[in-house]
Amino acid sequence: MTLEEIEKLLPNGLHDAQIQRMTRDYERAELAVKVMVLVGPPTQHSPDRDSYRAADIVFRRVYFCAVELPQPESAFQHPGSLWFSYERMRPNVIPDSLANALPKGTQCYSLFVREWMSEMHVATQDVDISWST
Repeated sequence: MTLEEIEKLLPNGLHDAQIQRMTRDYERAELAVKVMVLVGPPTQHSPDRDSYRAADIVFRRVYFCAVELPQPESAFQHPGSLWFSYERMRPNVIPDSLANALPKGTQCYSLFVREWMSEMHVATQDVDISWST
């Protein structure tokens, strides 16, 4: 699965999703990201429209996960969930030699963290989502 496919499964996609926790398991080559996903239908009135649900996004067969330093003028000093958006990684983010070393079919994403004004970069073979309890 891809993040784009996951986005199509959700009522609001990953719009206004928040990262609560990230765990990198090097032995299993996984990155687990606990998120709060906006699930309230956009056509509903508040508070139903603003309903969130906990989910786990798991990146499997992760080749790397790199977190950029936050910008000094950002809110990095304040704890709390992180609002994010994502896109396919731009070609100039990693050196060509590294990009060429990745296996065919590798999905490369950049997650922009609004509070930090910086990005996390993930190269993975598969992504999945499940609802948390």
